[in-house]
Amino acid sequence: MVASLTTESQPVEELLLVEDEEISRRALALLLHSKGYQIRTAASAEEALQLLNHGGHPQMALVDLDLPGMSGLELIKRLSQQHPAIPAVLITASSIERLKEALGDDSVTYLRKPLDFNRLLNLLHV
Repeated sequence: MVASLTTESQPVEELLLVEDEEISRRALALLLHSKGYQIRTAASAEEALQLLNHGGHPQMALVDLDLPGMSGLELIKRLSQQHPAIPAVLITASSIERLKEALGDDSVTYLRKPLDFNRLLNLLHV
């Protein structure tokens, strides 16, 4: 499901990017920064939760599915419980079949890798 995400109070300006592959994380962070976004990055779900628990206030999270330790899907579930004001987009290279199996339903917004950057920007309302 690729739907438009909105935040209640203001346009998205700060993003949390959770991606374990350093090159992908750095490249996407640089691209988003070049479009005016403030980017906080984490290499794992656990690191992302620590960042949020120590005062991080992004308006949206971009989360890779396959992370070391806690999966991206589990992180999204925790975000919805602990930080419900932060909508999340799941990013994955997984097959549609594996993705449907992991999601169980279509309530999670996702984008497939390789990312279509223009589609991502549309999702963020740039």
